[in-house]
Amino acid sequence: MTNDLGLAPWESDIARPGFTFGRLKVLSTGKTPGTYRYFAICQCACGSSAVKIRIDKLRSGRTTSCGCAQREASTKHGLWNHPLYTIWRGMMQRCYNPRDSHYRYYGVRGILVCERWHDVRSFVADLGPTYREGLSLDRIDNDAGYFPDNCRWVPLQAQASNKRSNIMVTYNGETMCLAGWSEVFGIRYQLLWERIVKYGWSAQRALTTPPIDAVTRCAKARASRKRAMNQ
Repeated sequence: MTNDLGLAPWESDIARPGFTFGRLKVLSTGKTPGTYRYFAICQCACGSSAVKIRIDKLRSGRTTSCGCAQREASTKHGLWNHPLYTIWRGMMQRCYNPRDSHYRYYGVRGILVCERWHDVRSFVADLGPTYREGLSLDRIDNDAGYFPDNCRWVPLQAQASNKRSNIMVTYNGETMCLAGWSEVFGIRYQLLWERIVKYGWSAQRALTTPPIDAVTRCAKARASRKRAMNQ
């Protein structure tokens, strides 16, 4: 059984109800069914609505507020005309604004921005020296958030030719690249690719079949080897 946020009950020793991380106070914890993604439902000290935060982000200190710290900083940075401001704002919107069209692929999936980059001045200081016109911000690990060790600049044409974006899948009347479905359902891209491209599964079967855990996978492998030996 899952709650309104799609999380199954799960208890964490790292983030128990009542624990605080910066401005965030943990109300409850849970996990996305069929994945190893664990979240805490937190109340921010600013009084905003409760937010869902990846527990590893709380533990690492990458996230310490609902986004209010960023908003406070953005009112006095003076970088409205800087070439990186639009890139920074787009990053923040898709991770924290539920009304943004890409929020379901980022914020809903727990893709967040490190606390340092909630201040656009720090973002510009860290990435400005390596930016050139025609480059796009790219995450090295598609399942991780925006933080210095996971971000790089790549040419726009490189992203456009990325094979992950060229496999389009239609499910429930909506068509999206396979990488996007990977983020929505929390299933590894490689596993989805194998299901659809290699094994010819239907989109519904590929997207709604939970990945098996390591113990079950090993048990199936042993059973397969045993059957082969007995033949």
